[in-house]
Amino acid sequence: LRIADRQRALHVLEHINYYRLNGYFSSFQTFKDVFDEGVNFEDVEYLYEFDRRLQNLLVEGLARIEVSCKTQIGHYIAIKYGALGYVDDRNFDFHKPLVHVTHLDWLDKVKRNISRSHDAFKTHFFMKYSSEVYLPIWMVVEIITFGQVSYLYRGMCKRDRQNIAHKYFKVDQRLMSSWLHTIVYIRNICAHHSLVWNRVLSIRPLRNYKDSDWNGIDNSRIFGVFLLIKKMMHFQDKWDEWAGKLLLLLGEFSSIDFREMGFPENWREILVDGKELS
Repeated sequence: LRIADRQRALHVLEHINYYRLNGYFSSFQTFKDVFDEGVNFEDVEYLYEFDRRLQNLLVEGLARIEVSCKTQIGHYIAIKYGALGYVDDRNFDFHKPLVHVTHLDWLDKVKRNISRSHDAFKTHFFMKYSSEVYLPIWMVVEIITFGQVSYLYRGMCKRDRQNIAHKYFKVDQRLMSSWLHTIVYIRNICAHHSLVWNRVLSIRPLRNYKDSDWNGIDNSRIFGVFLLIKKMMHFQDKWDEWAGKLLLLLGEFSSIDFREMGFPENWREILVDGKELS
């Protein structure tokens, strides 16, 4: 590995753990632990910076979807089962094997989240309704993690899951369950600042075979997550804004091999309908 500026390299390693940075080394090695001819330390730093900014952009896009899904799921439960309907196990189907958590365990986590919360709306609610133990569902979804919201959705009865998925995303409930699970997975990766750009996804979003955009897409790569964000973001102007930032990032780091991210040949047509966004 060529190191033109030793002091800078040392400074970088003082602030980026070697065992974080070496996750990017393999992209420059044909043989393990041996760098290809002509590779510079700056090349590794360049790839790391791209991945860091990609993580930040993913978090921004996924956050919009999380807020929207929390609102939709909370609203649906409130309308159909009432403010505290989430407390009653009879309103759900947590016993399915794919849920992986019981309603009681999920509810225990909700109670812990409520007790730890310092949100003003929680304090105000319990001051006004001192005999209550639980918060209304529309407050709960703002306190619990998105992982817990994903479990909540999977624990709902099939008809309820289908109603939400079809009303808001025009997809089958199996797709929405899968997509929520993938969002939680990617958010956790980004929260730990782990490598994203060429990662092979362990939790892959199901492809929507009724939507031609998904034809031939490698859902084990991060491009599938970009497409998921497009399909789940409700506001066209917000998608255009986010996609514009993605195009700017790809343009700034144009020497990156985007094929390793699962980009198909017609990726621009799929993501932005061939438009030039800014």
